Amino acid sequence: MPDAKNSISSENLLRFLKRKTSRSVLVYLAVGALLIVAVIAAGHNIEHNLEAIQTWLAGFGPWGIAAFVGLFVVTTSLLVPDTLLCIIAGALFGLYWGIAAVVAGNLLAAAVQFTLAHKLLRSPIQRMLARRPSLAAIERAVHRNAFRLQVLVRLTPLNPATISYLLGAAGVRFAGFIVASLASSPNLMIEVYFGYAGKHAAMLAGGEASAARLHDLAIIGGLVLSVAVMIFLSRIARNAVMQAVADTDQADSPPAQMV
Repeated sequence: MPDAKNSISSENLLRFLKRKTSRSVLVYLAVGALLIVAVIAAGHNIEHNLEAIQTWLAGFGPWGIAAFVGLFVVTTSLLVPDTLLCIIAGALFGLYWGIAAVVAGNLLAAAVQFTLAHKLLRSPIQRMLARRPSLAAIERAVHRNAFRLQVLVRLTPLNPATISYLLGAAGVRFAGFIVASLASSPNLMIEVYFGYAGKHAAMLAGGEASAARLHDLAIIGGLVLSVAVMIFLSRIARNAVMQAVADTDQADSPPAQMV
């Protein structure tokens, strides 16, 4: 049987992941509510202001997106949640360029965070893990099934930067780490989609033609479906991470004494 310490860590991890899932859902609901309020309150003004900002950014060409990627790397490395930046990217750069900018920023940020954790921050991170048994349980499991667990953890609602620092300190291989970081892309894409759908909601409130309204309503409906899929995938990933941690606890436990 797993020892008491490992069992407590597994229970803490389950509560921790459930709490993170609940918070992520609340964040999306709050963002959706704010978008609705903003659209109702401003309508035409939001659309005109976004168009003005987009025109201004277009003057910078590719440097505008490069500056955004740099901002993404710096802020997320400081553990600032990426949700707001993803929404801004969707509203200002559109769906495809917004996704490209956010995914590029996420990969570059992950590489920076891995390097910092691996070269400079290993000792502070280990001290932090001593106070956070839930994350320590993930680190133990990573050593048994590194790549698979890295992918699964990226699908949970844990902060991507926290995961990158944890994995960098755990000493996983950089190549596998970067490939696994792409598993965060679905969550990032949905957050970009929030901004994209919000912009179209502003156009809808601005009184576009009926055909355009149907198009925008379809976009907003797609957003709701995407969030539902994300929650479903997050739950599957959470259960798989819990199983991996339980397997690790089982393997690391001393054999039962025969009496």
